[in-house]
Amino acid sequence: MLKSECRQLMLSKRSALSNSECTKLDDLLLIQFQRLDWSGINCLGSFYPLESKNEPNSLLLTKYLNAMFPSVIIAYPKINDDNSMDYYAATNDLVQNKWGIQEPMPTNIIYPKNVDAYLVPLLCFDLLGHRVGFGKGYYDQYFSKHPNFVQKIGISYFEPIPKIEDTNHFDVPLTKCITPWKIYEF
Repeated sequence: MLKSECRQLMLSKRSALSNSECTKLDDLLLIQFQRLDWSGINCLGSFYPLESKNEPNSLLLTKYLNAMFPSVIIAYPKINDDNSMDYYAATNDLVQNKWGIQEPMPTNIIYPKNVDAYLVPLLCFDLLGHRVGFGKGYYDQYFSKHPNFVQKIGISYFEPIPKIEDTNHFDVPLTKCITPWKIYEF
């Protein structure tokens, strides 16, 4: 399946979900999230979910992590004017970017060398760990620019497709992906 077809299909599937279905899927994602070993994580890069697109609730996952490991720093991305991305420590001071995504005020930058794992948003993923996002390439550019090996964990309401046909050399694969029913490792 081509990326454009994946986007269309998964956006359609997501938009068909009711609020109660999303809540149930988020609870199931949390159960899978709890199965991972978080003991060596000092800093987790995450993302603010796009509720208007029925994106999985990453905040539920990070709240659990902070409850279990209060010293873990949670960092969130901010898109810069030059279309690069940086991570900043979680704060209550948020702004909404041009896509309607919440971003932290850029006051406490978290450098890539300090992040132990990332939760990565996606629309679709395949059995090889390739992901399809909204097509802007921010995450692939960020991970290519900072290639230190850390976990890149996707979160998906849906199971993988067999193969994304039009991957490129600059697409950075996930190391894991969590669905409501399984954790995939690549």
